[in-house]
Amino acid sequence: MMNHDDEATVRNRRFSLFAWGVFGYSLLAILWGYFLRISESGDGCGTDWPLCHGAVVPATPHFSTFVEFTHRLSSGLVLLLVLAMAVWAFRAFPRGAAVRKAAGASLLFTVSESLFGAVLVVFGWVATDVSTGRILIRPVHVTNTFLLMAALILTAWWASRGTSRVPSLRSDRVRLLLPGVLGTLALAWTGAWTGLATTAFPAGTVQEGVGQYLDPEHLLVSLRILHPLLAVAVVAILVRMAFRLRAASRDSLSPAGDGRWGPHEGWVWKLSTIVAALAAVQLLAGPLTILLGNPPAGRLGHLLLADLLWVTLVVLAAEAMEGEEGSPQSMTKDVSGSSARTKPARI
Repeated sequence: MMNHDDEATVRNRRFSLFAWGVFGYSLLAILWGYFLRISESGDGCGTDWPLCHGAVVPATPHFSTFVEFTHRLSSGLVLLLVLAMAVWAFRAFPRGAAVRKAAGASLLFTVSESLFGAVLVVFGWVATDVSTGRILIRPVHVTNTFLLMAALILTAWWASRGTSRVPSLRSDRVRLLLPGVLGTLALAWTGAWTGLATTAFPAGTVQEGVGQYLDPEHLLVSLRILHPLLAVAVVAILVRMAFRLRAASRDSLSPAGDGRWGPHEGWVWKLSTIVAALAAVQLLAGPLTILLGNPPAGRLGHLLLADLLWVTLVVLAAEAMEGEEGSPQSMTKDVSGSSARTKPARI
């Protein structure tokens, strides 16, 4: 017969499996949203929301309607799954627990993501629309999507790792991590403009694309050059950050001299290596996609790599900051009310 701690461990394991499933499905839904934009299907349901051409289920959907309608269905399922995950987290974990906060943030950003989708449809900022409103909202929308992915991955990661408290942003490593995090976000913003420019003003060849800069027909064409220039700088920042974190992890080997990693530094070493590798591959994937003529599969692959780079960077940041603070407490232990009041989690 299991004792209280064993039952808590089983519950936490079940929750972590569910959280990983929610993250994986949400990532697929986000990728389908990318395909929606790449295939110019954002107007597949007209300007009706949440209805599609005035109906709950469109009668004879065309391709764009099918893509838009299925995107709405998949996004709705994400909302239900994240809601269930948040309720579960608030019931299973004590007040102030890291998983609670990450799950709550996941729900918040899922709701705001749905609202962004509604705004885009109602205002007609879809398909090949290049209005000022759409240009301005793109970075804000992308930021919300990235924050959603960050909250989802941290919910699953912290549940699996048994993290009790959110790492403090007062960590010395924040100064090392912040340029890479902000640079990756900025790269996503310029990438959103570049993707919109590629959709609205396609170029058949590389030469034609270069020629568009000589006499740009729209501001987006001029903004497109920012993305590759920023990519070189951000990749350099990420690689430098990764090597510095690897060096710091190597210096944090067990003082006993047995060559063992601490509870977090081993992950910092591995994740730093993955971040550097993904950044380098992404730097090659962008030009390759252009040389191939920007095929939908290439653009989707480029966006998937960007998402994987971001979530790996988020987990790396969490582990690096937590490793500097020391080993976390076990989530299987209850947090007393007095402790929660006198030692609140710092965000």
